[in-house]
Amino acid sequence: MPHILTDQASSPPQRSESFDPDSSESWAALRELGHRMLDDMLDVQSSLTHRPAWQEIPAAKRLMFDEPAPMEGIGADAAYDRFRSHILPYGNGNWHPRFFGWVQGQGTPLAMLAEMLAAGMNPHLAGFNHAPPLVERQVVGWLADLMGIPGAGGLLVTGGTAANTHALGVARFASVRSRGRNVRNDGLQHWPDGPTAKPLVFYGSVETHGWARKAAEWLGLGDRAFRRVPVNAAYQMDLVALRDMIERDREDGLDPFCVMGTAGTVNTGATDDLPAIAQRCRDESLWFHVDGAFGALALLAPSGREQVAGLEQADSVAFDLHKWGAMPFECACVLVRDPAVNHDAFRAAASYLAETSRGVSAGGVYFADRGLDLTRGFKALKVWMQLQADGVAKLGRLIEQNIRQAQQFAGAVVAHRSLELLAPAPLNIVCFRYRADSLDDATLDAINEELLLRLQERGIAVPSSTRIGARFALRLAHVNHRTTDEDMALVLSAVTEIGDEVVAELVAARRPHPS
Repeated sequence: MPHILTDQASSPPQRSESFDPDSSESWAALRELGHRMLDDMLDVQSSLTHRPAWQEIPAAKRLMFDEPAPMEGIGADAAYDRFRSHILPYGNGNWHPRFFGWVQGQGTPLAMLAEMLAAGMNPHLAGFNHAPPLVERQVVGWLADLMGIPGAGGLLVTGGTAANTHALGVARFASVRSRGRNVRNDGLQHWPDGPTAKPLVFYGSVETHGWARKAAEWLGLGDRAFRRVPVNAAYQMDLVALRDMIERDREDGLDPFCVMGTAGTVNTGATDDLPAIAQRCRDESLWFHVDGAFGALALLAPSGREQVAGLEQADSVAFDLHKWGAMPFECACVLVRDPAVNHDAFRAAASYLAETSRGVSAGGVYFADRGLDLTRGFKALKVWMQLQADGVAKLGRLIEQNIRQAQQFAGAVVAHRSLELLAPAPLNIVCFRYRADSLDDATLDAINEELLLRLQERGIAVPSSTRIGARFALRLAHVNHRTTDEDMALVLSAVTEIGDEVVAELVAARRPHPS
């Protein structure tokens, strides 16, 4: 032992390393780079309307993404230069004023800065005794109040799929427990010493987002447990069909446990008759869940509030804040009316996470006991700062603005001789197509697909597409706080001009050539 100590004492001390700058000069250089990054991002965001909505990544620049991991670094300035040249210009365009694809929010400059603050603090949001989880608890409380479910439990998660799956997991737990079983201990399997259980099934319309299938598979229910209910002409769940399906499934030995209503379907923006579904669930002793991924926040706007009425009767609600809430990705919320049920569905004891009466562990792991994740980031700060700065009322006005612009766009489609509305547009999604006399649906599908691609490739705008029935539809989903009325007019004009262009090319190609 003395010999080892002597050797250690004679060895030169090793210099410790860190990812922090190693001198005052290095800190100053990083500060200068940080200011440059901030200025660049604000310059881009303040001039988006003059930039293309989308542009293809050049083949030469794609080569950088095939390079092997760098064993030695090139320095922060050089790394940032590569970001500016190879990444920044080539996003999918969702921050642009004329982006209407899928249902993707834009983010805000203030929320971007809040993300920097959250990353700088880098707190762990399992719980513990510090300020960040108090921010999230306050934000969740605000959202529960706004949804008309004061006192609900919940937390922030990554997105709508996670939020809805979380809620369905709580519904499964609560429903199985009410039948005298413990799904957390036994799962959905039949154990020799346990009771024989009927297969669980749950219900949503055929317009339900694809998360439901993933959730059914992930929760061990299987896709066949997701009972898809037909819709009416307004793309709302057919309530007579729902009643009949529940009755028939019970007769067939199945065990219904949940009905999911949608506030704002992903295809057309339709909202199911939520009060009627709530009543059906009460009559049948079923869990009532609402997928409000983007539509739930419509209740903040006067013209949207009535459409999502009944949401406040739900046992659980899931919605995104990175859609109509304008937050940067990623941020969604799940609310459960009964906080105790939410807690019981996820709580887990571990000696290394034991709560103490004082110190950092006082308060325990509040959020880890209410969701799947133990390791959680500070998503709540951007929501908290944006609402503190601008208030709920402004968010409601912006949602109202989007609804008005979408409704006016739908009206212009109906009035235009070369355009056709393919589905009702009750909220903020407009499904339409360019049309021309004497052309069949297959030809119109090809024309509209080419029209969509040219709109995107020319950087004019980014709508997306869907199928309404068997017909290809241009789909304008409007949750964009940056869009002006002039942007909407430009998109309408571009659609008709490019449609005319594509038809003219088709006619020319079909014209017989002189021999």
